[in-house]
Amino acid sequence: MDLVIVGRKRKIENTDLPLGLYSRPLRGKIRYFYRNAKGKDTYFPIEYKLSDIRASVVEFNEKNRNSAESLKHRSDKYNVSIYKIWSKIKENLDEENEGKSKNTLETFERDCSRFIEFFANYYTKDITLEDVNEYLNEYHADASVNVRNRKIHFLRTVFAEFTDLSYMERNCANDKKIKKKSKKAKLKAPVRISKYALIMMADEAEPFLRTAIMLSLQTCHAVNEVVNLKYSDCHYFSSPKVYCTETETYLEPSEDTPQELLVHGMMWISREKNQHTAASRVEIPITDEMMATIKVSVQDLGEAFVKGKEPSCPYIVHRQKRYHKVNYSDDFNHPWQLKPSYLSKEFSKLRDSLQLYSDIEDRRDRPGFHGIRSLAIYLHDKQARDEEITMNRAAHSDLGMTQRYKEGHEKFKRVPPSTITL
Repeated sequence: MDLVIVGRKRKIENTDLPLGLYSRPLRGKIRYFYRNAKGKDTYFPIEYKLSDIRASVVEFNEKNRNSAESLKHRSDKYNVSIYKIWSKIKENLDEENEGKSKNTLETFERDCSRFIEFFANYYTKDITLEDVNEYLNEYHADASVNVRNRKIHFLRTVFAEFTDLSYMERNCANDKKIKKKSKKAKLKAPVRISKYALIMMADEAEPFLRTAIMLSLQTCHAVNEVVNLKYSDCHYFSSPKVYCTETETYLEPSEDTPQELLVHGMMWISREKNQHTAASRVEIPITDEMMATIKVSVQDLGEAFVKGKEPSCPYIVHRQKRYHKVNYSDDFNHPWQLKPSYLSKEFSKLRDSLQLYSDIEDRRDRPGFHGIRSLAIYLHDKQARDEEITMNRAAHSDLGMTQRYKEGHEKFKRVPPSTITL
């Protein structure tokens, strides 16, 4: 006769209670508690009625204890709750993201937080395209086509990890269609900021914002690079030099060398976006205009500019704030350092206060701080008349990108004077 192992017989007072529900005297009162399949006890509040406790336990058991769905999950060790294996998946994803830019990693972390918040209690093999659509509608319903497509790619990347480790049979995010921009959207060119609008803004801007505007205009670089520029990135000559294009070296100027050709040193910039390419690192000559901007920035700290002397704040673009915790982060090295997002918001706020581009109803369509980069590339190219020089200055990897930045600035073609008589 085979030995059959059964659970311990219930006490008489618990025989009429549903599976998992028990009672025991505790501090002079009968307390009811639920014991799950793993033996963990959860007590019901004293004020709950027994009839309500019974009903809730019966309903819970039908859904979670020995139900067909529960047995299905137990029979497949790879069909598990997302939260149980998320740490392993996240570790793999972090390894793949090594070396990516700070902004990219911050966006990725936000996406991961939303993902685990939404999918934590889902079983890996039960996720369908319907769940993907619900996720996108929950967090990105009003997103642009480009942003929504990026979020679909994020889901594809995450689910690919689950599939690779056998936790999913197929990547359901691959079934989600990547949308293309409509022809109308493609034809809609971005509004470019004009030189005259930028002059108005620079005249009214606070010192930190004016410094940022002038640096972006002179260097052709965007907000991420501008806010991270340090005084130590500038390397000065003992006396001004002149650049020789033939030998690509700096020579002593002659007496008749125009002032605008004099160079005081070099500014080294490493572009964050394409940091792994040779084009991302550029050496930009410090002209008179740039030198003036740097000196004004130092004076804003209440100090005198001295070559080789590090000012009290290492960042060229800085703002002395009364409350240091405002706009402050653990990633910052100094309380007066600025976030790129803060600089962009302050730029847009000034633009709107001056009623510039107010005819454009949607504020998102008005030119922002990044528009300075486009204008700078256009103006430097007009001056240099050499696209390759402009491309190198802007730290672009190909001429096509530089050409796209230049587009849209010339609204009217200038023609020479001509007279026709009859």
